[in-house]
Amino acid sequence: MKKILLILSMLLSFIVNAQNSIPFTLNEYGHIMIKVKVDNVEGNFIFDTGAGLNVYFDKFAKKLSKKESYNFFVGHRATGEAIDCTLYHSESLVIGKSDFKDQIYTTFDVDFPGIDGLISLQMFQNMPVTIDYEQSQLIFGELKNEDKKKSIDIQVADEAGKSIDIFTKVKLNDKITIQVSLDSGSGKGAFSFSSRFLDVLKLNKDNFKTKEAKSDFNEAKSNKVYTGSIEEISTENGLAKVQNLKARFVEGLIYEGITGIDWIGKKITISIPDKKIYIIK
Repeated sequence: MKKILLILSMLLSFIVNAQNSIPFTLNEYGHIMIKVKVDNVEGNFIFDTGAGLNVYFDKFAKKLSKKESYNFFVGHRATGEAIDCTLYHSESLVIGKSDFKDQIYTTFDVDFPGIDGLISLQMFQNMPVTIDYEQSQLIFGELKNEDKKKSIDIQVADEAGKSIDIFTKVKLNDKITIQVSLDSGSGKGAFSFSSRFLDVLKLNKDNFKTKEAKSDFNEAKSNKVYTGSIEEISTENGLAKVQNLKARFVEGLIYEGITGIDWIGKKITISIPDKKIYIIK
């Protein structure tokens, strides 16, 4: 009898894991692309840890039966642009076999070919989510204790339950410690910092390429960007490190820095309840 129960337990464990993992693809910019169904309408979305809330682009949003809403939220992009958006609620948001009910979203009038919107960390406030870059999978659910041996601390910005973002502290050139937004939507190998740190790090602007970068969302908005190399970025505890990296220093950045998330590990778990990112590989 005990053997039968053990076998059943193992089978159930396998089924749960299978139900809570989905494949993803990386597009040319290193964005994590996943299939999602919103109110039974399927689309292609970027899994974006820096989005704050779910955003559906207008072409996709028009396929949904939105109810009129008087609720709104004013968010800010990393470059300071204020985005005044109406808030809606989806009845169902299905990722793989997981169905998340009553999720907040907004819409935005922009058209990026092959992309229907952004999926944020909203659904994962109480559930760890694992990004496995080697197997190209997102996995939802609790970790084994053996996967929790290595971790970095994260800070969670929760704006009244409407927007969720995550941050961590990093060292630049082993000289200064700053806090950066961890934004998978930045793409692969993306490292941006406030231009204030050029002087703090004693970096010569003449060694950096300078340009005015226009916003993807508002052509009237631009920020001066200095692009060049720095010696090193590392997590505060040194578990993850990148040397001789290309970095951008941006005027008007409202964060001390903003980076992608792929540099932290090949398989990582974001746990908002624990306020940690576990580095499995």
